[in-house]
Amino acid sequence: MPKAPTIEQLLQNGSAEWNRLRKSGKVPTEHTGATFAQLFSANADLSGLGLVGSEWERCDLSKVNFRDTDLSNAYFHGGRLQDCDFRGANLEGATFEKLKLLRCDFTGAKGLEEADFDEVDMDRVTGLDGEEAPPPPPPPVQGITAFTREQRDKVMGPGSLLAPASEQQQQPSGEGELPPFKPQDNPGQLFFRALKRLGAPPLWVLDVAGLRPLLPARLPPGSSLETLYREAVKTRLENKKPAADPGAVERAQRSLRMGAKDSNLAAMYLREVGVVPSFRFSAAKVLKDALREELAVDDLTGSVDPRTTGALLELRLPQEVVEHTHEVRRRLAATQLYTALLEAGFNPDNNWEEALESAEPAMELAQLATGEDRQALLEGFQVFSALPEEARLRRLAYLAESLNHLELLGRLPEGMEPAWLSGPETRECHDREMTYVQALRADDIPRKVAALAKAELGVPEGEVPEESEDDLFVHLRCDVCGKEKLIVQSPAEE
Repeated sequence: MPKAPTIEQLLQNGSAEWNRLRKSGKVPTEHTGATFAQLFSANADLSGLGLVGSEWERCDLSKVNFRDTDLSNAYFHGGRLQDCDFRGANLEGATFEKLKLLRCDFTGAKGLEEADFDEVDMDRVTGLDGEEAPPPPPPPVQGITAFTREQRDKVMGPGSLLAPASEQQQQPSGEGELPPFKPQDNPGQLFFRALKRLGAPPLWVLDVAGLRPLLPARLPPGSSLETLYREAVKTRLENKKPAADPGAVERAQRSLRMGAKDSNLAAMYLREVGVVPSFRFSAAKVLKDALREELAVDDLTGSVDPRTTGALLELRLPQEVVEHTHEVRRRLAATQLYTALLEAGFNPDNNWEEALESAEPAMELAQLATGEDRQALLEGFQVFSALPEEARLRRLAYLAESLNHLELLGRLPEGMEPAWLSGPETRECHDREMTYVQALRADDIPRKVAALAKAELGVPEGEVPEESEDDLFVHLRCDVCGKEKLIVQSPAEE
């Protein structure tokens, strides 16, 4: 008789499959001593399980439900826990070490006084009695990773003693020293420091409004949606309200309706001026294709346009999109690491590996970027360092903003975007897209839309549609006349 798969194997196969088996009662609740290594999981329901003494090594967990779970003597080391729910969990003797906790909730957790939080970076964590994040690990004792060997010799070695005394007096304390190696700084901090060194902010910084960039003094005139979008962003960041241009609004709505190439700019412009898009799914294909094309490029630090991911977020189109989150996070990890290395004076030709191995955050970024493949990490660094400084900075900012959009998309409720392939004529009324009401399974039909199912599909009231167990029924309504439709999507159509 084949051995039942373990919880480790089931979670590696995906949280959706795990949740389905859990809901049907086909998996046990006791998993003492389970070991997870480099697990990437989102939305897994682990509530109420027995995970005593479990080990979580460098795991990336997002929106995982640990509510009322027995995690006594569990060990979390490395990795990232984001939006995880630990309410009511038993954490007696648990250890959280060298990891990131982002927006996690420990309200009502048991045994917190016996839990150990060691070198944990906490951001908006609740339920720990207002406990502040512990200080970052100290820098290397001798600070040897702050400079390249050649630069250290110039600043601190015998050669520095040969400089004229007048020159030494003119230099303020610390001048000539490179910034320390700070891989623990988030992309926003690296971006802001580099942007100040760059001088006048380029126009594209307005595409990453979430990073609160320094603003360009003025924008060139123009009537394109890109120019109008950036003008609106600049106005908002200056604490003023952007005004909607009726002609531009009509152009943007038309672009969305036709699924044009500038649909991303159209959606972002409408968002900035506070106008609700009349069409949503009509632009889905071009936006998702654009994202896939960028991610298909074989480049460890390849950029992703945040106006595309921002449009997908604004139009609430998560299907076939959130699956790319890990790849964008991987690219950002590499870009963040390379940016920190270059800022501190390292490049692919000097002792960058010495710096890498001196800092735990740098090792974590490298692990996320390429795993154990040091050659791939070096090749990516060579490509990135050869780019112009502004191009490198743009990649960092674009990836950071895009990742934020994708993470927000991942938190949208299920059913936000039903995946059907019917033509526009099936979902439009009064020259606008019908509003999505709900997505239903066959068993829901008699209880929720019996009369509509009879009128649209000929299903007798009170009965379940025949041979439709795997079908999705999409309920739509026209906001103008109130007309309703019920569209059927079968698995073969997806």
